[in-house]
Amino acid sequence: MDIAALVIAALGLLMLFSQRKRLMALESWVDEQRRSTTIKGADTEDEQKSVEGLRKLVAMMAAGKPVDATMVKENRLYRQAKPEHVQADLDAGCALAVVDVRSPQEWAGGHIEGALHIPVDDVQKRLSEVPRDGRKLYVICAGGGRSTAAADFLANRGYLNVHNVEGGMNAWRGKVVKA
Repeated sequence: MDIAALVIAALGLLMLFSQRKRLMALESWVDEQRRSTTIKGADTEDEQKSVEGLRKLVAMMAAGKPVDATMVKENRLYRQAKPEHVQADLDAGCALAVVDVRSPQEWAGGHIEGALHIPVDDVQKRLSEVPRDGRKLYVICAGGGRSTAAADFLANRGYLNVHNVEGGMNAWRGKVVKA
């Protein structure tokens, strides 16, 4: 009887191990399906943003606004500009606006004369102060990160002639005024 009980116990253990193996395989499959669904959801969201960006680029072209190949390739609604482009437009007396999105301390240390100061955290609530009359709108910060975010925000709110100043005030070689 002891041998029969041992055999039955051994068979029971074998069945448990077999079931455990199946359960682990099932858990692994469920985890993989969860990850796959999460990734698909992220891909779908990225695709929606991409399509929306392209729609806006097509709308800009339909409105007669220039769109360059880099804007389409990078799916962005604003252009990149170098500080010397801003200086050249200022020297030529072109209709433009400069929005400086740096902190008040940075602004006080020196800014482009005539620039509008709106710290990046305030752009959304002070949107009505940003000129919407179609002139070139240069957005600048210290190095280009905050101005990229602000330029993207403005372009996605319908501003059509937005230019992010690459390198920001760190690359600016023109005249500055201090507050």
